[in-house]
Amino acid sequence: MIFFIFGLAAALTACGGGGTTASLTTASSTTVSPTTTIPWATTTQPSTTTTTAAPTTTTTRTTTTSPPTSIPEGGVEYTRLPGDAKRIALTFDAAYDPSPLASILATLEREDVPATFFFTGEFVEDFPDSVAQVVASGRPIGNHSYSHPDFTKISRDEARSQLRRTAELLTAAGADDPRSLFRFPYGARDKATLALVADEGYVSVYWTIDTLDWKTDRTTKEIYDAVMNRLSPGAIVLMHVGGKQTAAVLPSLIADIRAQGYEFVDLRTALR
Repeated sequence: MIFFIFGLAAALTACGGGGTTASLTTASSTTVSPTTTIPWATTTQPSTTTTTAAPTTTTTRTTTTSPPTSIPEGGVEYTRLPGDAKRIALTFDAAYDPSPLASILATLEREDVPATFFFTGEFVEDFPDSVAQVVASGRPIGNHSYSHPDFTKISRDEARSQLRRTAELLTAAGADDPRSLFRFPYGARDKATLALVADEGYVSVYWTIDTLDWKTDRTTKEIYDAVMNRLSPGAIVLMHVGGKQTAAVLPSLIADIRAQGYEFVDLRTALR
């Protein structure tokens, strides 16, 4: 864990002074809200359910997508991997239903594909066995907040608590310290929140491709097309552990991405 934070020390120093490096794709300074009506926003995700275990909270999940436009002040954000190499990063957010996880991990193991997971603290508390599976796989786990709030609508103290509480839960579960990997819930962030997470030792990991796989009516073909139609060097792909069709489409996605000459990488390695 330490080696990764040191590898990002220069970037975090720059973000403290309001600058970023040329290798970063940076995000808009405009707040992205899950309730905003804009052409590139998605709809509200259905309330979560699971047959594996009863979560202690019920949270309505949404996700938003914003086109990066300007350099953030005081923070660093990646919307794609640095460089021009044909590399791609698969990322899986986990905030609710863990039932597809075993199949997802089995595919990643069988195909020897690196990937990165982002857990909420609630997920860690509610589904310890699932978290243990990812920890045992050795794949990086990033911080996705504790209860999945919109960081632009909570206080600075609450935001810090969200980050620290989840980091403590992850390390108690046997995972490495999640720093420096953080993904904003809903993709909602602004200059102030980017600076805050940087001060806590994190960079913001956004995405290049949103599969929208959390939608209950999302088909495997729609997920497949969302990735393959936007495949490009350095793409960061957003998927969800709870996406019902994600596990089913993953083998064909991996095979066809590789057929186009891409290498899979995890974020801890790629952003070192």
